Formats: sequence, structure tokens, C-alpha cells
Amino acid sequence: MWRANLLLSGLSEEDWPAHKTQCGSTDRISLTSFYPFLACMADSCHLHPENPVHPAVQHVIVNSPNPDIGATILPDGSAAKLIILGEPLAHPQVEVSGPKWWPTAASDKVRCKLFRRIGREGYALPIALSLCIGLLSDMYTTTAIPASQSPDGKAKPRIRLQYRSSPISDFGIAKGAADVKGQNKLAYLYLMDGTFQQGQDPNDHYWIYFTTVRGETVSLDCAMFTFNFCLMVAGEPYIQHMLPPLSFAPAHFINRAIARNAPAVTKEAQRFTVLRNTDLHKAVEHSASEFRSADAKTICEFMEKIAGRRCNALEKDLVMKFSINSGMAIGITLQDRAWVSWPKDPDIKAEVDPGEENDGTEEETWKFIRKWARKHRRGEITSEIVGDAFRAWNEKRKLNK
Repeated sequence: MWRANLLLSGLSEEDWPAHKTQCGSTDRISLTSFYPFLACMADSCHLHPENPVHPAVQHVIVNSPNPDIGATILPDGSAAKLIILGEPLAHPQVEVSGPKWWPTAASDKVRCKLFRRIGREGYALPIALSLCIGLLSDMYTTTAIPASQSPDGKAKPRIRLQYRSSPISDFGIAKGAADVKGQNKLAYLYLMDGTFQQGQDPNDHYWIYFTTVRGETVSLDCAMFTFNFCLMVAGEPYIQHMLPPLSFAPAHFINRAIARNAPAVTKEAQRFTVLRNTDLHKAVEHSASEFRSADAKTICEFMEKIAGRRCNALEKDLVMKFSINSGMAIGITLQDRAWVSWPKDPDIKAEVDPGEENDGTEEETWKFIRKWARKHRRGEITSEIVGDAFRAWNEKRKLNK
């Protein structure tokens, strides 16, 4: 492989020793150990001071949308868990997420989880794109620095990502739909003025893909928590002064094992490369603590191309602010070589609703998944059948408890 790449670059094998000295070395960071840091950056975007507070957490919930309550059929024929909101909270800074916000919650745990699901709603595209812009500006435009040009006289390698032993050759935004049942979608009815509001749309879903030089694709989805798909990574090892303290951050990392053995929760429709986009490379050339107006225009137009619509002023403002923060956080991490001390295998947990806790059947569930995945690989069944079978399995488990 390296010989082929060498010849394509116009170099001979005899040229390699001199080229290697001039070009410098490359440090490779495992994507498996790096993606939790990206997830923490994504989650911090929801806490950004410019990110508007969701109005649903500022009004009293007057119904009881507890986990055992099913979805409501909405006027357009779709289904979602309806949250009915009454009077504004008298002291929102104090009462938010507390009993006065939702008096009929089944427990503090249930109340807190719904609060966090609502708080993580929206802006999936600006957040995902900002992470890609940060990677592009502060990792993939860096070059190795020879010892003769380094302030401390020590050579500095360039830094890149890899998955397993294969370098990442492309990354960007995947657009598609998430497979979400009505029970796990949210919708809001404000009694004060009769306003109805749909929650995050699972059919307008965005995540980050990474492709290796061998053609394998893995992906990171940080926008599923609001849909009650609550896989998370521990945040403590990755926190630095650019990020707020986070115990856990939502992250669904679809690696080789997950892709082969578990039903897909998203269906991809399009991909938009960031790493191979020459306009974006030019746009991040001068980024440090801010972007030039022309460069911001390039990034926002790219976001609109992905969305397939005009983005509003808030979305444009947020993607630029998020991108600056992401670039700075990645830059500091690379400068401090913080990733060296990160866990090789991240600490992952799943937050479940009451009644769905560990019941000792994980081994049986895994066997079930493997069985249906084998049928799918042999072409005997479709992905939709696998998903239906898995959902039926989960419903059967609930009924048998």
C-alpha cells in the first residue's frame, strides 16, 4: 500500500529516506479513544450561553408524560409523547428541573432525564459540522515541524486519526433518518396561547462519518439522546478548561462490531465530505479565535447545502461560535498531548427508563441479535425485518417481566 502511494506521489523508493526527513513523522490517535472527546464537545454546545433555553423547561408540565405513558396521535397523523405546558415558572433559575416544573413525575430520576432530553434537543447539524470544522482547522491542516524550525529544538509530528490500524482518509456529515418510535419522540402544547410545537425531527438527522484508507466507515452520532436512545461515555477523562464538567456525554459510536451485529438505528441518505472540501480548507486557513466574514459565509453556505434549505440567523451564528470553541479545544488537546492519558477503551453506559434496568437477559439478547444479523448478511432478510424483530423482542421482554 505505501509503495503504491509513493509511486502515485511521483517519488521512487530511493527518494523515500530524504522525503521522510523533510516531510516529518505522524502521530496517529485511535478514533476509539478520541471519539468521547468529540462527544463531550458536542454536549458542551447545548450548554453554550448563546444556545437559547428551550421554552418547555420554563413552563410547568401539567400532564404526566411518564415512561409508562404511550404516544399521542397528533393532528398530522404522526405520534409523539405529548408534553402539555401551563404557566411559566415563577423562578425558572431555581425551579427548573425540580418538582415545581413537573409535579407529577414518577421520580426525581425520571424528571431529570426528561429535562436533559429536552435540553439536548435541536441543532444537530450545527453541532456536528462544528466538530468537523474543528478537526479540519486544528488537526488536519497541521504539518510536522522539523527540529531546526521548532522553538525547543525538538521535531514536532503532525497528528492524525486512525481506526484500528487504518488512517482516516475522509470525514464529514452524514444526513438521513433515525428509526424512532412515537413513544420516544417529543411534542409540546402550550396552553397559554394554544401553540403546538413538534420536537426534534428524526427524519432530519445528522451525524459524523469517518472513512479509512481501506474504505471502512465508522460513525459518531451525538444527537440520539433526545429520542431516548441514551448511550453515553464518561466525560471526566476528557474535560479541559475549554469544556464544562460533564459526568457523561451522549455518544453512539457505530464501529465494526456494532455495524455487523446490531440493527441499524439510522438510515443514511447523503454524505458531505469536510476533509476533502477545498473551499472549507481555505476557510479555516486563517481561523484562530475568529473567522473572517468571507470564511464564515463559506461554512454557512456549506451547512445550507447539507440541510437542503436556508438556515436561519441563529443556526449560522451557533455553527460559527461552536466551530471556534471546537477548534480551540482540539488545539489545546493536541498541544498538551492530552490524548496520551485517555482510556484505550472508553467507559460506556446506557441510561434506561425505570422498568428497563438490567434483568439478566443481556446474553440472550446478544445471541438474538447475532442470529438475525447473520440472516441479514446472507441476504435472507432486510434491515427493516431485523429492526422489527429486535423491537418485537424488546416488547416481549417487557411483557414477560
